[in-house]
Formats: sequence, C-alpha cells, structure tokens
Amino acid sequence: MAKKDLVSIDVSNKSFEWHCLKQDDIKNCIDECRVQKVLNLFGKKYLMPIIRVLLIRKTLRFNEILEHIGGSPKTITARLRALEKHGLVNRTVFKEIPIRVEYSLTEKGKALEDIFERFSKWALNLNTND
Repeated sequence: MAKKDLVSIDVSNKSFEWHCLKQDDIKNCIDECRVQKVLNLFGKKYLMPIIRVLLIRKTLRFNEILEHIGGSPKTITARLRALEKHGLVNRTVFKEIPIRVEYSLTEKGKALEDIFERFSKWALNLNTND
C-alpha cells in the first residue's frame, strides 16, 4: 500500500494513520489492515485471558494456566503455541524428571500491559447489564 493511501487524523492530540479509508474495496482493506490482523489474533477464545493471567502471575505451568482460565487442554495448547509463534510467550522446558514446562511473557508480551490497563479503565465506564 502506498503512503499516499494513508489518512492521518488527530485524535486527542495523538496522530493515527488510518489505512484503507480511501479505498473502494473494503474487503481488501480489512484483509490488509494491521489492526484487523491483531484483532483476528486476539479475538480467539482464551487468548486474552492467557495473556492477562501471565501479566498477573508472571510464570505459570500449563495446568496452572488451565486452572485459572478453564477451557479445554487442546484449545489452551493451541493458544499458547500461537502466542509463542508471535513472540509474545516464552515456553521454557526444564530437563527434569518429570519434565517441567513453564510459560511467561516475552518483553513483547509484557508491552501489552498498558493496553490491558486501558481496556480495564474503559470497561469500567461501560454501561452494560452484563
């Protein structure tokens, strides 16, 4: 996408570049949007709770993660692998008997803490009946 296709707008004294606002083909716009790609990843069930519990508890074993957030072992394994693939989670294997595996956030994963805090503050202001 060429730089000329970007639209910059000022929101609360912060400049954001909104991609695709000038394109006619919304489908291609959504497919190419960086924000949409992030939302597709973080929109997967249990992914955000895994990050949240690792932000709070720092390092956990698989069964501890399962205890905190529930879900099926298969799904939690898939989410942890996705987080590891994207460089958000470290998987540390200790060569002990029995083998011990611990999960923790990388620096990239820890950088999400500010976003979680902002979501939390935003959620407090929602007027929902849930």
